[in-house]
Amino acid sequence: MKSRVIWFLCLFVLLLPVAGVQARELLVRASDVVAIRPSVSSQAIRLLIKFPLPDILVRKSVDFACAEFDVSCTGVKGAVSLEAFRVTTAWDATSVGWSGPWLKDGGDWDGEMSADWVVPAGEGKTVYLDVTDFVNGWLKEPSRNFGILVKVSEPSLGTFSTGRSQELPKLRILY
Repeated sequence: MKSRVIWFLCLFVLLLPVAGVQARELLVRASDVVAIRPSVSSQAIRLLIKFPLPDILVRKSVDFACAEFDVSCTGVKGAVSLEAFRVTTAWDATSVGWSGPWLKDGGDWDGEMSADWVVPAGEGKTVYLDVTDFVNGWLKEPSRNFGILVKVSEPSLGTFSTGRSQELPKLRILY
């Protein structure tokens, strides 16, 4: 049910200009995207994504923010359940790995704030994550914008992958 609501909100944001509504919308491309895993052969994967917030949002709050990206999924019963969390430790795309710079292997994230999406099995499926609370938190404390971490909800529920040929993740913001 939640995924339908998020999908509807994303569609609504896209159709606002057509309806003649004066929407303030921004589309922000990811500045860094890195997949980490404990070993090359491991199916456990975490996707790290950073979005730089434009200066136009300073001293504002957003009404809606949706992270969008394509994945390929394989899973039990034809779907993979993904969760996203706000990252709590700074990382650098050139040196980040499963073991570092984290306090715990696999990444440091805020477990109290998450977004989720169920992805049907197959190639090139689009994920839409409602990250409004994440973005508003980053706007209040810009120095804490370490991005998001996406992972499979339960290891037994399948896996996902991204490809270099796919478009960079984007953040659709309505303010």
